[in-house]
Amino acid sequence: MENYQSQWQHCLQLICQNVKDSWIFTSWAGLVFESYDPEQKVVMLQVPDTHVVDFLERYYTPLMAKALAQTFGPGIRLQYRLVRHEPSFADVSEYLRQHSAYDSRRDPYHIRIPDARRRMEACMHDLLGDRAQWLTAYDRVANWLTDNRGRGLLCVGAPSTGKSFFCQKMLPAILGNGGRPIPTIDATDLRARLDELKRERICIIDDLGKEPCKHYGEPDNSFFELCNNAERTGNLLIITTNLSPNIISPTHPDAARYPDSIEHRYGRAVLDRLKVITSAIEFRGNSLRAQRA
Repeated sequence: MENYQSQWQHCLQLICQNVKDSWIFTSWAGLVFESYDPEQKVVMLQVPDTHVVDFLERYYTPLMAKALAQTFGPGIRLQYRLVRHEPSFADVSEYLRQHSAYDSRRDPYHIRIPDARRRMEACMHDLLGDRAQWLTAYDRVANWLTDNRGRGLLCVGAPSTGKSFFCQKMLPAILGNGGRPIPTIDATDLRARLDELKRERICIIDDLGKEPCKHYGEPDNSFFELCNNAERTGNLLIITTNLSPNIISPTHPDAARYPDSIEHRYGRAVLDRLKVITSAIEFRGNSLRAQRA
């Protein structure tokens, strides 16, 4: 283990040599080496919260992959374990500072499954047998299941990447919800079941963006109302969508994709709320639907 620890320290040195502000990586990220499995080629790191995972995957994935290959060898995978399960007083104070409209009666729905990955793998095997394949996005889902920190889940990505299969089949089986079925609806039914969904502590909305924009000629604000309710009550929204969560200005080179963004479809207010009440995870690669065929 001491040898692996020294290898990780060498890996950090390689990363910091190529990072302009290395103190951001070493101090803010707060990474702690936990273990290395040479058979699975997995490096396990301890992280303080899911925001660190988002930070690393957004800015440092190529650099870390290169450094890991140089120190541990090719084909190394990173996994993260959350080590802080309860929000500190500082966390709560910072949240209150950032959200002046915070309702003290809000009771976030917490999910904490310490053996999340094992349960996910068992569920995949039950549903798919030998055709089950661990997707890259599942590492982040496992972190979310370990401690969701009171936030829902926003599953984004192109069609046929496995979002709906995971949220409709796997996630309800893993969560259980105390024996009660988790309401899972197609986005086209959102308006008809809005009042019901507002009362649910957790619900799954599939294929957001497919529902009509208007109802009898008037804008349909059902999703806006559902987001407002979730922010006020702490209820969890688990959402799948093909829409982009990025903000794309009309002058951006990708402006042709702008109508396919959440901001364009629902407005900036909804996008800002989703950033507060959900953790976004991007699904890529082969779909589970294709694997089942």
